[in-house]
Amino acid sequence: MSIISKNKANTEHIFKHLCDQMDKLNSKVITVDEAKEQANLSKQANNILKYELDRAKFVQKFGDETIRNIED
Repeated sequence: MSIISKNKANTEHIFKHLCDQMDKLNSKVITVDEAKEQANLSKQANNILKYELDRAKFVQKFGDETIRNIED
């Protein structure tokens, strides 16, 4: 299994991955602990996507220069 995914991260892909993990869990292909770890990683990926969306909204509303000043 590769640690780095070659798929683009988006909410659709994350949701599909979680559904696949639930199917694997129901089929006893993975353990509950493995499913929990995958769910935690998916949550972190979703948080990053939410941050990027919020940042893009802020940049659109206030401009890129404003956010640079805040990040400094």
